[in-house]
Amino acid sequence: MSFAAQHNIGSYVVPVTSVFPESAAAGTINGSSIDRMVHNLPNSCVLHQVVGAESGAPTTASVQTKLQDSPDNSTWNDYKAGTTTVQETAALTAANSENSAAIDLGAANRYIRAVTIVSFTGGTSPAILVAADIVLGGERELAAV
Repeated sequence: MSFAAQHNIGSYVVPVTSVFPESAAAGTINGSSIDRMVHNLPNSCVLHQVVGAESGAPTTASVQTKLQDSPDNSTWNDYKAGTTTVQETAALTAANSENSAAIDLGAANRYIRAVTIVSFTGGTSPAILVAADIVLGGERELAAV
């Protein structure tokens, strides 16, 4: 890596929000799709999820985000990166926390998105603040610097 790259990582990664911040009840949130062609078909990404405050006093909460891909931006499948394992983050069970998962996009279709699954035990109309980003890296052709 060149000296210049060490001081300008922004030239090598592209953060994209897929699940915009929202207060979520139990259920599944399909994030916005990302066209990998627009970003020169990146070969990898970091799937990042964050949760904020809970409301409704649930006994337990779980938030997990997985990556899905699609060849046509309409038919979606859980992305498995050439294995039988769905590419996803570990579940978050504490308010005001975050985590991420590094994912190889070598076998991914053109379109990708984050899908966040929220579940609760107990509480009265529980909800939690959630968001998910995908940080793209390893573009096949970098922009001119």
